[in-house]
Amino acid sequence: MTLLSTLQTAPGQLIPAVGDGNTLNLLTNSEAPAILLDATLATKTLLAEENPGLLTISEYAAFLRDMQLKKTAPLIADLQSGFGNPLNTFYAAQELERSGGDILLLNDQTYPAHNLERPTTTTPADLLGKARAAKDSLENPATQLWIKLEGIWDYGIDGARQRMHYLANAGADAIIIDHYTTADLQALVSSDHDLPLLATWTPETTKISGITGWLDTGYLADKALQAQHTALQTLLKEDTTYAEK
Repeated sequence: MTLLSTLQTAPGQLIPAVGDGNTLNLLTNSEAPAILLDATLATKTLLAEENPGLLTISEYAAFLRDMQLKKTAPLIADLQSGFGNPLNTFYAAQELERSGGDILLLNDQTYPAHNLERPTTTTPADLLGKARAAKDSLENPATQLWIKLEGIWDYGIDGARQRMHYLANAGADAIIIDHYTTADLQALVSSDHDLPLLATWTPETTKISGITGWLDTGYLADKALQAQHTALQTLLKEDTTYAEK
């Protein structure tokens, strides 16, 4: 059974996002249906930066190879915006599949990708070229390509529907909607769509029916960081108290 089949059988499940080995190890003992090795979170781990555009494909692929050794659920590899033009996307997708990605997640941002509230998105033609290149690069028929649409705030519902239609014809397996309103999601699920629809999730998200699954945007990582910060402050306070005695 594929991940999409699992999600469609029990819709509403959350796919957690990670960027470090400790959290991934923790999730291997959970019931998470899949795990996203998020590029932004990985950039924080590897470079202590928040901009995923600073992370090269070779750096991310090497990290992915290490993390896939620990996986017990499908691992989603972050293809970002393809790491360049369609030819770059071909080789990047090929490398991520060979490095252990069961699902490749391509977004429609312009290259390089950035972690912004309203990122700049590319044209439908460029996105379609990258999607076809990524599909053409895949060697395992079981490897899937998911596309994250991040510009619905810019190109609107009709623009999103247009991209979804083109991407279905290009062989994409699922669509993830990001940077949306609840009304946007309701409009998309209420009309015919050729591919399963997923959406990104935060604690403030209103889950609606018709969405196949939800993708964590870093909540788990944020809570882990808060716990580390609290533990560090406690440790330093105890160390200071001991020194004063």
